Amino acid sequence: MKPRFGRSFAGLAAAAVLTLLAWADPRIPLEQPVFRYLFVLDITQSMNARDYHFEGLPADRLSFAKAAIRRAIADLPCGSQAGLGLFTTQNVELLFEPLEVCRHAGVIEDVLEHIDWRMAWAADSFIAQGINAALRIVKKRDPVPRLVFLSDGQQTPEDPVRPELQVKPGEVQGLIVGVGDTKPVPVPRLDRENRPLGFWEKADILAPVTTTAYLDASADTTHRRGNDGSLYLSWLHETELKDFANTVGLGYLRLDTPEGLSLALRDPALGELRVVPTGIGWMLALIAWLLVIWPHLVPDLRVRHVPG
Repeated sequence: MKPRFGRSFAGLAAAAVLTLLAWADPRIPLEQPVFRYLFVLDITQSMNARDYHFEGLPADRLSFAKAAIRRAIADLPCGSQAGLGLFTTQNVELLFEPLEVCRHAGVIEDVLEHIDWRMAWAADSFIAQGINAALRIVKKRDPVPRLVFLSDGQQTPEDPVRPELQVKPGEVQGLIVGVGDTKPVPVPRLDRENRPLGFWEKADILAPVTTTAYLDASADTTHRRGNDGSLYLSWLHETELKDFANTVGLGYLRLDTPEGLSLALRDPALGELRVVPTGIGWMLALIAWLLVIWPHLVPDLRVRHVPG
């Protein structure tokens, strides 16, 4: 038996009111875990290597890492904060202090969108020094955020001397995130307009480079120690990154999917309980949906069946 008009109309009217309220994004104070992160992203040229193969996601390490950061920040509850810095050579440049992720979502998204490898101010890559620099920056913040350092671990030149750790192990919490695959792949060589020029060769990397002049397509590198034409290969240096993480008291995560990073960063152990304005629009929308379908699922008990 079909529901009576009056019963149906009342449910639809209530559902419409709840839908309007949900659209207004109402918030109430609730206690829940919130998070405060400083993301530091490696923008050295090895991060241009393409070893991700997921439909709808970028293949190069840098863009994949950006997509993962974007997803992770979007999944953080309101009241959480996220800051962003860049790593190249042995330094970290802070782009912005941790911002509340809901109120400043547009700003965070815009900055992430415009990050690319051409923002690097030097060519070499000293991972240990970069992690050390990131730890110093994080320690100076109040309150201290969790560090999320994303890198493939590729060092140029290889095996540099490790610096003395300037923070106590475990004094800063967070994750080192390994980006890329352990299978070696060539590193694309791009000009200042981001146009491909082929791949970097070993002889191009052997000689020390301290400026970004090497980005010029016209730069003559054939004189460097006799270019034998062999490609310079890059891969995820997972063993070294895990070792760095153990040394400084951070966790380690291999970046396989954006969802994996998002889930790891919502671990309650990395957050703190705080009373924050919490959106309840989804609850109101769910109730509205139930009001719409309920009359079609449950018969009106007031309607009596007349015997035939």
